[in-house]
Amino acid sequence: MKKVAAALLCAVFTSGCAHSVSGTAGASPLQELTPEQQRQVHVEDALRHADPCGLLDEAVLRGAGTVQQYGSAVQLPVCSALMVRPGGATTYVELSLLPSMLSDAALTGPDAVDGVTVYRGAGADPTRGTCERVFRLNLGTDQEQEGRQLASVRAGTVAGQDACPLADAVLGSAIDRMRSGLPARDPTSPRQVALAVHDPCEVLDVLGTTAGGRVVDPEAPPTPFDCVLFPNPNRVPGSEVTVSFTMSPVKENRPPVPAEPETVGDRCRWTSPMGEPIDVTRPGAVVDEFTRRLGHAGAVVTVHGPNCAAVARVADAANTAFG
Repeated sequence: MKKVAAALLCAVFTSGCAHSVSGTAGASPLQELTPEQQRQVHVEDALRHADPCGLLDEAVLRGAGTVQQYGSAVQLPVCSALMVRPGGATTYVELSLLPSMLSDAALTGPDAVDGVTVYRGAGADPTRGTCERVFRLNLGTDQEQEGRQLASVRAGTVAGQDACPLADAVLGSAIDRMRSGLPARDPTSPRQVALAVHDPCEVLDVLGTTAGGRVVDPEAPPTPFDCVLFPNPNRVPGSEVTVSFTMSPVKENRPPVPAEPETVGDRCRWTSPMGEPIDVTRPGAVVDEFTRRLGHAGAVVTVHGPNCAAVARVADAANTAFG
């Protein structure tokens, strides 16, 4: 189970995890992929098109206090909310379509809620005032493949209090909302960046026949906001370039698009903000500066690989596709 947690961590923070191409991996065009690889692509498409905030009912959140922040400002597959109660105590909720870490204890206590498998885990942690629930997603795709996809609800309040009633309320609402499938992302929504609806593999539309296509490993966890591709048609193993979408807090003025990739160790990397940032802090909300900064964030595109010339070419395609 620890291997599952590590794999899921890489699924969210892919720009910091090494990609290896196993013997089962293959390159697109899509029609060249095996049925297993095509299912992996369809699952990633479903996860990318799903809006995590569509499963996090604000009406349920208001029962925990006045909503101060609400949106996908920390990670693209996560919707988070911060509430404050009379007296100033705060409560937070995070609903993740790709949980970053799942402990052994998190996947215990299996239950069924309206036909959906739920793991109630270890229950409330009174020392930290936290509670976590895990549930299986209805992706509306292949039953065997979708059965592997887990989501999580994490709630936290002041130490000594039980956050599980709130976690269960959010969980029940999320299960009810995904009865007919996951809610779709809205690129015009103020609670998420517009880049979230794009597929990072859209760079291949720009590169055309000068690239060797995408790499798909059906044995790996889905990575809807990453694209591993061969930069050249000859598809030399070890030459793969990765395009990743992440979120980053807006500190001051957003830096300009860099002209050249930078060398980091034995790899090259190009990173640039893309599109307009979002601010999920509600007007008039009283939050500390650190919390406010987390809520004011923008999308970042990172391209990295072993060859600087290839990274520069893919980066130029990314700037054309998403800039």
